[in-house]
Amino acid sequence: MLQSAAPLWEALCSYKDKGVLPFHTPGHKLRGDLFPRLIEELGPGVFQLDPSDEVEDTTINHDFHRALEAAQQLAAQLFGAAYTLFLVNGTTSGLHYLLHFMEGAVAIPRFSHQAVYTGAMLSGSECLYIPAQFDPEWQIPLPPTVEALRRVAVGQSLSAAVFTHPTYYGTCAQLEELIAEVHRLGAYAFVDEAHGGHFRFSLNLPSTGLEAQADGVVQSTHKNLGSLTQTSMLHSASGEVYDLASRARQILETTSPSLVFLAVLDEVRRTLHERGQELVSNALELARSVSARLESVPGVLVLPDHLRHDPTKVVFSLRELGLTGIQLEGLLRRDYNIQVELSDYYNVIALITLGDTEERVNRLCSAVEDLARRARHLGGPPLPVHQVSYPPLPKQALSMRDAVRRQWEAVPLKAAQGRVSAAFVTPYPPGVPLLVPGEVVSREVVEYLQWCLGLGWPIRGLDGLTVSVIKDNAVC
Repeated sequence: MLQSAAPLWEALCSYKDKGVLPFHTPGHKLRGDLFPRLIEELGPGVFQLDPSDEVEDTTINHDFHRALEAAQQLAAQLFGAAYTLFLVNGTTSGLHYLLHFMEGAVAIPRFSHQAVYTGAMLSGSECLYIPAQFDPEWQIPLPPTVEALRRVAVGQSLSAAVFTHPTYYGTCAQLEELIAEVHRLGAYAFVDEAHGGHFRFSLNLPSTGLEAQADGVVQSTHKNLGSLTQTSMLHSASGEVYDLASRARQILETTSPSLVFLAVLDEVRRTLHERGQELVSNALELARSVSARLESVPGVLVLPDHLRHDPTKVVFSLRELGLTGIQLEGLLRRDYNIQVELSDYYNVIALITLGDTEERVNRLCSAVEDLARRARHLGGPPLPVHQVSYPPLPKQALSMRDAVRRQWEAVPLKAAQGRVSAAFVTPYPPGVPLLVPGEVVSREVVEYLQWCLGLGWPIRGLDGLTVSVIKDNAVC
């Protein structure tokens, strides 16, 4: 089948155009007029394109699964995979599918997305953590090195390793070397490429996980490539990994996936075949123009080239003008009606994608220029450069799988020392957990959390000043 076709999208649209009388789910029966306020905002097409799993294509006997398989094969060809699975529960589900049947230890950077942790939790695998290292000036987590991987893997029976490529801040590891080392250790190498789907479409961007010889890669197609939120793709390099992921999907995925979501992935893939290089090139050009313009503004700092592996992540700071990233995000939203991707204590990230235009990025740059002029009234002296380096990894008293099944209670942070955490406790951003379920709350962790709270740093997993811990002698 040619890449210019979109077999699932076309079969779905044909069902709508055929005007089939539906005596099947869903309950709206393809009628949007039942919900006038939804129709006013969404139009009738959303309901007409939501016929559960029915399609119109006589060449495949109206078989939804065959249309989906054809669409996934085309996606595999485009992204350089042996096999591809469309996902309707985001990259989270794809990471769960890859990890579900892993039986040995799994090596992961400590700053991995929570989906990697929960995937290991579901499989019962032990996590071997590669400690987080931070850039001393920008205080952002850095990708792991081969040496760090070797240290945690010594004497371990490794079944897999999962690497984030790129990080949330757009930095990339020496991925080929890491994957080669994992394979040398006899394990699978998986890549969380949630923010890197666009790498495939430009030689001016880092290599993809598949190009680096990863066994399985999961991409959030919605983050950088324009599909609907919640839609992702899992790419595998071999039938073995595809079979494992497919079996896990049968166990974990809903039996009623949204046909709209799946078909949109198909049509987005077709568009990327036709215009992907052009669209990503335009996004890169816009992103570079934003960085160059912001670099010329007195008091504005932009992530340097040696950390800016993905230029579409425009990371900048007004810390020299006395504004935290959190304050900067709030001012952009309140005073300029602009929302950035995220902020941390020092920085904000503006994500530039194929959906951006010159007019949009000009508005962002003009707003930052104006804020820099206003900073003498809004800000203060330059922010001190705090060293964000985390305390030593806590002792693991229980497995994550066991810990989340135990009874728990909320206790004041100061009283939590020596207790076993029942939840993830994570300064966010950058999203590196200080505690995962089953780890002992150390004195160093308590002190670090108090320091973060003193800075006004948002902490996920704290409810006010209390933290969830396992009840003493608690059982399932």
